[in-house]
Amino acid sequence: SAVREALARLSSDGFVVNEPQRGFRVASVSRADLLDLTERRIGIEGQCLLRSIQNGDLAWEGRVLASLHELSRTPVHLQNEFNPAWISTHVRFHATLVEACDSPWLMRIRELLFIHSERYRVLSINLDRPHLDTEHHDIAEAVIARDSERAVALLSEHVKLTARIILENEADGGGGPFLAVP
Repeated sequence: SAVREALARLSSDGFVVNEPQRGFRVASVSRADLLDLTERRIGIEGQCLLRSIQNGDLAWEGRVLASLHELSRTPVHLQNEFNPAWISTHVRFHATLVEACDSPWLMRIRELLFIHSERYRVLSINLDRPHLDTEHHDIAEAVIARDSERAVALLSEHVKLTARIILENEADGGGGPFLAVP
């Protein structure tokens, strides 16, 4: 019953699909879903970031810098394999950026969108992203400077770039096709 309950919850969050008389399967990924998810995440996460910049205190700034430091010191790859520790460090960095947001509803929606976007981001793990550290550093720098407009613009571009890399790789036939046509 615990497995059934877990599958029901995953189904309600859209991670698995219940097929009558066939059981459950992992929800598929698609170009349309990636594009829609990317735009919704940018909108919601941008609002969370704005509110976090408005409400964040000195301690929050310190946590942003600490999480950036940890992320910059955690290698993406270890001996030609992806480093799983980087995923959790990356998730913490993005969560820290918005943790001073004062809207529980925005944060809940942001969390759901972020988790769904992680399904797509893992598709880009082995693809080249030479300026990833710079992207994170620039976002954190704008946040600490309380430059809301720049911070949101940099975060938006950061999220869009992941989608663009996945779609370009798919178009080039590099490792695909992994995105279903809706």
